[in-house]
Amino acid sequence: MTFTNIMKLRSIFTNRWGKTVPSLLLTGLLIFIVACNKEEDQPDFNPDFSYEFIDDNNVRFTNNSEGVYYSLIWNFGNGEGDTTTNKNKSYVIYYPVSGSFNVSLKLTNNFGTQKSTTKTVKIENNDLEVSFTVDVNPDEPNYVTLTNTTQGNWDSFKWIYRNLEVNDVLQHVAYFPYAGDYEIDLVVSINNQEYSKTESVIITQDDPNIATGLIWAEEFEYTGLPDPTKWNMETGGDGWGNEELQYYTDSENNASVDNGILTITAREESLGGRNYTSARITTQGKFDVQYGRIEARIKLPYGQGMWPAFWMLGANFSSVGWPQCGEIDIMEMVGGDNDGDNTTHSTIHWDNAGEHAVYGESYTLPNGILADDFHVYAIEWDDQSIKGFIDEIEYFVADITPPDLSEFHNNFFIILNLAVGGNWPGPPNASTDFPQTMQVDYVRVYQDQ
Repeated sequence: MTFTNIMKLRSIFTNRWGKTVPSLLLTGLLIFIVACNKEEDQPDFNPDFSYEFIDDNNVRFTNNSEGVYYSLIWNFGNGEGDTTTNKNKSYVIYYPVSGSFNVSLKLTNNFGTQKSTTKTVKIENNDLEVSFTVDVNPDEPNYVTLTNTTQGNWDSFKWIYRNLEVNDVLQHVAYFPYAGDYEIDLVVSINNQEYSKTESVIITQDDPNIATGLIWAEEFEYTGLPDPTKWNMETGGDGWGNEELQYYTDSENNASVDNGILTITAREESLGGRNYTSARITTQGKFDVQYGRIEARIKLPYGQGMWPAFWMLGANFSSVGWPQCGEIDIMEMVGGDNDGDNTTHSTIHWDNAGEHAVYGESYTLPNGILADDFHVYAIEWDDQSIKGFIDEIEYFVADITPPDLSEFHNNFFIILNLAVGGNWPGPPNASTDFPQTMQVDYVRVYQDQ
């Protein structure tokens, strides 16, 4: 509306009522008229696109929209999409499997108005054939070789069995310790979509080398916080005798169970005067044991300042204190460079005539780091010795027959925790990624019957 038209309108109002209209009323009327004119003056636009098959599974999409608009949102119906302001951009999209895919294009103009159109693209050919072979070792029938024989393209894949998940290993040796009928899934991902294949395998025997006499187990077959009938969640941030930097909580943000896995998570966040949170759980007062095989299958964190542990304290800890109660460290990792992330430690602590005594050994992986995969950490403990293992490799032996090691002939309870910092690893630094996780598949205790 021009200035001349506005003055004419003012003249009409003045002449009709014989006086000048109050300016506030006139201004409001003008705003309303101008707004209406703006809506009416919006340039129109219509979304449209075309597509053509390059081959059976690759389709080119081209924008053919008309009018004035600002942005385009593509959804290709297979997990792929794009948001752009480039009206001339075309796309070649790969559809690995047959089916009907609804492809949409949404346009938005400068006034925020949106319009969209949808077309269905029908793919007739399966270019992705998910498949794998299952070969049981005839000499060791608890070991099964899985080979990915999938045809076509993919972004990534994973094996799933026994609540385990193994990523991007073309030929993987799976271990099944007990006889039974098991399902194995191969899940292939492409364009954020997953395609799977399931095969069954029959394991005919229990592994003759596995420990017998299971007396206590935590398989984490539930969802939520750790089972309160088995675990205590210790809380606080007093350094825990090691100058640690975390505050332990009883929150699912730091300890949660899902899909058969306990995940203890260390986070960089402030709580209780500390800059990190994490979790520490124990079986104190709920389960303790003297002698046996104690094992857990764990995937560890990595990085400077990370200090995960699977360990035990004497059940008389509350009455006699430490180190008089004795301590058995089944697994500790001191994260960081210089063989930190790839080395596990097994150690015992005790009181020797009023002095803290300690003995330990370590094992370093030949390749990779401990965060790459799950490993089984264990001790075998009797009245003669304590032996430490990683994946059945023995790397630690302690003779506990001397009288000054009497602590190790009492009952002990189990602890799982992920500390941050402390007097052994030192604090995290700029290279440390957060959050970090310690994932526990199971904890099992065996004794000879």
